[in-house]
Parts: sequence; structure tokens; C-alpha cells
Amino acid sequence: MITGIDTNIFLLIFIGLGAGILSGFAGVGGAFIVTPALIILGFPANFAVGTSALRHRKLGNVDMKLGVVLLVAAMGGMEVGVRLLNWARNIGLADEVVLSVSICMLLIVGIYTLSEGIARKRQLDKMLAKKEKLPPAMRATSLSRKLQDINIPPTLHFVKSGVTISLWIILAIGFFIGILAGLIGVGGGFIMVPSLVYLVGLPSFMAVGTDLFQIVFSAAYGSIRHTMSGNVIIFAAFIMVVASSIGVRFGVLVTRYARGVSLRCILGISLLLFAVGTILKLLSLLLDKATSGLEIGSLAVTFGGMGIIVIMIVALFIVALRYQRGRHIPNWMESLVVRED
Repeated sequence: MITGIDTNIFLLIFIGLGAGILSGFAGVGGAFIVTPALIILGFPANFAVGTSALRHRKLGNVDMKLGVVLLVAAMGGMEVGVRLLNWARNIGLADEVVLSVSICMLLIVGIYTLSEGIARKRQLDKMLAKKEKLPPAMRATSLSRKLQDINIPPTLHFVKSGVTISLWIILAIGFFIGILAGLIGVGGGFIMVPSLVYLVGLPSFMAVGTDLFQIVFSAAYGSIRHTMSGNVIIFAAFIMVVASSIGVRFGVLVTRYARGVSLRCILGISLLLFAVGTILKLLSLLLDKATSGLEIGSLAVTFGGMGIIVIMIVALFIVALRYQRGRHIPNWMESLVVRED
């Protein structure tokens, strides 16, 4: 029993462990899983958002200059997001607002990320069929090249990422993601990482590292603001952080052997799975009754989906180890893993 909320401690551990594995692998912080999952378990939206905002991650491969610029913009947007959440709570619509915005972003980012990942994998498969050497990482997309060509002073050059782009574009991206981070309780990673890849033009794992660098500070700011607003259940956060600290180590380890296309495909699948679970929960709220079918379906899709994602990452790791040791793996998986020389 936590603050009048009857919940299963093992489900909290499962949420933390699963979110930690995905966080370490995809660099998204895992909070986009935690917030809807906590609401589905019965936590009020303001508690779910504040508690999930306490999760911080570190990863190498960071463009610190870009991270600092994003941090400044994201913190400004986060203040706006926290105020919007408190307003929604005061009018009694916090659950509906948080879930609705979460669904929209999960579907938009999930569909685009998965479709691009599948297209990229097909391209890599064709290169393998022709015995061509695969590139180390995906470079700038057509959209990111167009944004980089927008010459609105001042223009910044990020040496580590090899990107030159207008400061205003970076600030706009960071501010918008900061609003979402404060409103729906995510560190912004599940939007930030695709944004850095597709809009700014960073390689996938450079985007992961840079995002996690700024999340350490922006999420800390969000945690303080949510704590000041009374939105944090410390005990629940502690349980999930301990569990996720185990999972994140494994997730980071897998990135040594996986290509960026693996990250994007698994991230896209996870976003869509959790979108379905969140939709079912929102429907049960809008119908204004405890519809057992919707509640059970929401739980099954959310936690079953989390299990599926963990299994996919573990399977990818096993296949990658076999490939690393020169053993045979299915041809269709060769484009998903790398072999260290």
C-alpha cells in the first residue's frame, strides 16, 4: 500500500527492470514505459509523472556542446510542461491529458521510427547480398540535410557530431521536447533520440549518448519541480531505480554488438506496443467505468509488450555473441549486429 494505492511490488520491479534494459539499449530513459504503466497500475497521473522523472542515465559517445544547448532549451520547456500538468490536475483531467498526449507521441514517433528502421534494414540486406561492406553508422537523413541548409544566424558547428546547424532549430527541438518531458513525465529520450537522428543528423548511438548527457541534468530539474509540486512517490521510485540499475547495465552491454538499425527497430516496436496499452487504459477512463476487458487488456499489452521487448534484446545479444565468435546466424540478422575486429 503506497499513499493509499494498492499495488504489487513485483510489478514495480518488473517495470524498473524492463525499462532499465530498454533504457540502456535505446537511450530513451525508459520513462515513456513507466508513466503509462504506473497509471495503468492505479497511480494518479501526477504521481506517475513525477516518480518516473527521477530516472537518470549515463552513456559515453556524447557531444557535450550539443547536449548543453539542448539542456538549456529543454529545461525551459520542462517548466512549461510541469505547469500544464498541474493545471490539468487542478481541473481533474490529468489522467486523460497525460494518456492522450502520450498516445499521440508514441504513435507518431513509433510508426516513423519503425518504418525507417525497416527501410534501412532492407538497404543493408541488399548491401550484404552484394558482398558490400556495411557502413559503420547511418549519416544525415534527407530531412536533416534540409534543416542543416537553413541558414538562420547564429549557426553552430558541433565538431564531435560533425553537424553544422542553426541554433534556433536546436533550441526549438529542445524546448518542445522539454514541454513533453514536464507534461507526460518522460525524460524526452523517446522523442529526443529520433529527433537527433532524423532532424539533426546524428548517428544513432551518438544521439543516445548526447541525449542521456542532457537527461541527467534536465530530469534532475524535472524531479525537483515535481517534488515541489507533490508529484513524487519516493518509495515507488526507489524500487524502480534499483531494478532498472540492473537492467540498464545489460542494455548498455548489448549496444556494443548491435547496429543502429537494431536500436531504431526495437524502439519503434516498443513505442507501438505501449501505445496500444495506453489506448486501452484511456478508453476505460473515457467510458467512465471499470470495464474489466479494457483494464485486463491494458495490463496484458503493457506488461506483455515489455516482456517481448526484453526477450528481443536478449535474443539480439545472443545472436550478436554468436556472430562475434564467427558462428553461423540467420542471414536476415546479419544487418542487425556488428563484429568487432
